[in-house]
Amino acid sequence: MKELEPLLENKLTSYAINQEDPKDVTDLDDTEPSKNQLGTLNGVFVPCLLNILGAVLFMRVGYVVGYAGLFGTIGLFGFSNLVAILTALSFSAIVTNGKMGGGGVYYMISRSMGPAFGGATGLLFYICYVINSAFNATAMVEDLLKTFLPEAPKYYFNIMYHGTLFLLLLIALAGAEAFSKVNWFLFFALVSSILVSLGSLLFGHTHHIETLLANSSQSCHILDPDIPPLDVHVDYYRPSVEIFKENLYPSWTGDNDLVVVLALVYTTTCGIMVGANLSGDLANPGKSLPAGTLGAMVTSLTTYMIFALVLAFTFKRDALKCEYLILQQSAVSPYFVVVGIAMATLSTALGAMFGAARILQAIARDDIVPISFFAKGTKKGDEPVRAVVLTWALVNGFGYLGGGSVGGIAQILTDFFLTACAFVNLSQTLLSLANAPNYRPTFKYATWWSSGIGFCLAIFLMWYLNPEHAAITCGLWLVLFLYIRFTCEEKPWGDVGQAILFRGVVSRLRDLVQRRDHAKFWRSSVLLFAQEADIPLLTFCKNLTQEGLYIIGTPLVDIAQKDRDDDELMWRPRRFTQSMLPHHTSTVSVVKGAWLWLVEHAQLNAFVSVGIGPNLADIYRNMIAMAGLGGLVPNTVVLPFRERAHKKPTDYVSRINDCIAEAATKDASTAKAENIVRRCKKPSQCGLCSHTQSHNSGVGLKAASEYVKLIRNVLDLEKNALILRNSGSMDALFYGLRENHKLMPTNIDVWIVGDWKWGSIEENIALLLQHAHLMQQSLGKVCRLRIIQLVQFFFSEEQIKLQTKLKDLVTAARIPMPELLVLAAPGHPPSGGIPSSMEHAHLHMNYYKDLNQLIQEKSSSTSLIFIDLPPLPLDINPKTANVYMTLLESLTDDLPAVVLAAKGEKLPIISTDI
Repeated sequence: MKELEPLLENKLTSYAINQEDPKDVTDLDDTEPSKNQLGTLNGVFVPCLLNILGAVLFMRVGYVVGYAGLFGTIGLFGFSNLVAILTALSFSAIVTNGKMGGGGVYYMISRSMGPAFGGATGLLFYICYVINSAFNATAMVEDLLKTFLPEAPKYYFNIMYHGTLFLLLLIALAGAEAFSKVNWFLFFALVSSILVSLGSLLFGHTHHIETLLANSSQSCHILDPDIPPLDVHVDYYRPSVEIFKENLYPSWTGDNDLVVVLALVYTTTCGIMVGANLSGDLANPGKSLPAGTLGAMVTSLTTYMIFALVLAFTFKRDALKCEYLILQQSAVSPYFVVVGIAMATLSTALGAMFGAARILQAIARDDIVPISFFAKGTKKGDEPVRAVVLTWALVNGFGYLGGGSVGGIAQILTDFFLTACAFVNLSQTLLSLANAPNYRPTFKYATWWSSGIGFCLAIFLMWYLNPEHAAITCGLWLVLFLYIRFTCEEKPWGDVGQAILFRGVVSRLRDLVQRRDHAKFWRSSVLLFAQEADIPLLTFCKNLTQEGLYIIGTPLVDIAQKDRDDDELMWRPRRFTQSMLPHHTSTVSVVKGAWLWLVEHAQLNAFVSVGIGPNLADIYRNMIAMAGLGGLVPNTVVLPFRERAHKKPTDYVSRINDCIAEAATKDASTAKAENIVRRCKKPSQCGLCSHTQSHNSGVGLKAASEYVKLIRNVLDLEKNALILRNSGSMDALFYGLRENHKLMPTNIDVWIVGDWKWGSIEENIALLLQHAHLMQQSLGKVCRLRIIQLVQFFFSEEQIKLQTKLKDLVTAARIPMPELLVLAAPGHPPSGGIPSSMEHAHLHMNYYKDLNQLIQEKSSSTSLIFIDLPPLPLDINPKTANVYMTLLESLTDDLPAVVLAAKGEKLPIISTDI
């Protein structure tokens, strides 16, 4: 293994990097970058307010009032802000439940619901902010051109648009501190413009502003065909009750319907998460985010409502519908509003670009998609320079979406943002419903039902506003989700789905009580004892249980005496199986992690239980008695046959890592654990999943008496006992089925030895029939079921009678009619118990050898045989146990895989009732 050490160390280092806090990936060889220390005002309130008070405030509030009326405007803004407020309450609860890292919405969702949910939503949210930046930059350029260069050619838009974005790039590259300082300047300029615009509306004198001629390019009829092709006079009036009454109710015309206006209004709430996107730059995210975000939302909603109310008092409806720049035209000086529009849109575009870069940096650092190039930050402030440059480049391209119009971009923006809102609310809903003791947010104003309502409203809005865009958004999200789900390594972040599942399972287990068991609902639930990865044996139990309980029990003796510094047991095993129980280092956890690794990658659908104790016999007895929980307990124990010559089990845990490392050196592309199992096309020749039966022989019990006593313990504890020998003969069958090979038909034989009583099928025959039928169902058409009855006196009349009896039995059990055979027994089974020495066991030996020869002859094309386990010795001691095991060997030597079955369960296995 020495030659493999460099490879192993590199893979271990890679895993350790992926599991550490994302910030450590920034620069592994250097010191950790310093962190910005923004507060509530400059880190949350001002950026959020600047983003919310964007282009719609100066360019579309009058338009909304004109079509929706004042009542409709209040309703639309109220409804949009209801969704936003519920979302803000949800993420306020999440961020106050612990340390908040960088990445905003992505960080919240990924740490709550896992990397696939968080990554898919984070990438969509990143695109949302790219579009939002383009949305606001477009709005600013459109206003400037309309104000100063109304007849400018189209390429002027491109020049001004890309020039504006270059200015934003320089500010973003300067970092969070520069961003904060620029925001204060923009904030005061915006507030000044708002006050001037509002003062002009409240204290101006009635006057004529302009006339939109019917035959000009500014005709209102062109914007809205339902408006008559007449001149529209845009006049300002001192606040008038008559005009106010005219503007109270909606007046939908043309394409400007409820859906279009609502989509536009909802974009005003897209700035609520700007503060969350800067979470990595905040001194105290848990305190600043709730206060700053909710404060900005209340302030902005109040501002929008004041402007809507004043516009409803001062302009007639046609003027509001047709003149988008009505605030600019009515101000004391239009340049105040131009400055306001420029400040609002610039700040929003800058905040969106800045936040998007931080989301991309966080995604890159978590290594859930191959964009690690953008994870690096600067030494000072950990600024995402590379992510900023990429975001700037994308915003330059996204500016052409929607044909360069604000409304067109708004429709694309809305669905992406609603997706993020939906999953933020869903995360908080699930976290609350999980009721985990460690979910204790200091923000107490979010409940599972408020977040659930927010989730439902977000989904409803997305599909109501534009079903086509919603379908595209959902499809894109699903593609991203599936890509991350199947390519991203497991992350140690916790998964709220597991917490929800735990709570539901515990609740249902309380209802699943053993005393209500009934034969009608019986299913095979298996406890398998194994020390080695015998793949055919493990697969046999998987097929036997189908949807029942399947537990793999493995023993660990004298754990207290293990050398905890032993390299083989404590260090090497964690190299490749460390993804299982990564935070546990005890010997039990290491062994259990290795088995969990095999269960997951071999798709065994099993639980793993590691038993500890002073000796194997006590471990197995305790595991039989204690396996399961509530009504979910195994009813069948499967034991590997005890071979006469057996080897000590190898260090299975270390062997897993050796085999993976060996495969990795041969082909680096197959170094992943799941690929190693897929490469194991012939388990009999694979060191990883060796099914060498001598390693599992008798599950480690050295004395025959201990093994026979274990069988007795199984039956005394009212469990069925299945003893499997020659499991390796099923290797080719299971391998062929896994690889979808065309296989020759084979048989599953049930051998009925001796007579049985009719009137009830609760005898041992039911155990054989039921398990044989379950195996035949699992293996499919390649296997045919046969029932073979042996009789002492063989005549044609007796043969017909017994075949009829067998048909009645199968019919009563409602098993598809198999092939039925009645054969002459090789002789009389010996009477009396098991002799204490082989000298007195020659009759038993001869009978079982003759029976073995008959089975070999009649089951030559059989893959699996079910037969009764001969009665155990009444007095189990070393002598009788040795004789008993010798007889079992005589019965099963040179046979295909054979199951010796004994019924210990008191509940009937097959029901004949409805």
